[in-house]
Amino acid sequence: MMSLNTQFTQYLEDTIIGIIEGVPILKREYPKFKNEWQYENEFDFLYGCVVGQILGTGLTAFKMIYERDASPEEILQIGEMIESYFPIIREKIKEDKSSPS
Repeated sequence: MMSLNTQFTQYLEDTIIGIIEGVPILKREYPKFKNEWQYENEFDFLYGCVVGQILGTGLTAFKMIYERDASPEEILQIGEMIESYFPIIREKIKEDKSSPS
């Protein structure tokens, strides 16, 4: 199984951290679309958006860096990297729930 190179894993980690740091902005903006998107649980919606954005960005970056699609094994490795950030993502979404917008 091919392992992801250090350049890509560092890029993905930096990207994940950058997206996580943007969660407070997402939390302010997404309620504006609640009727249009028709979601009921804000936490689940934001969690799915953040994880989806990270995965999409990671796979796009992979294609740009390697000039090919990721193999199933590489997709699994990327997914495992992202999964390791799930607790941090959850905490960031829960942060400042009581503070005024």
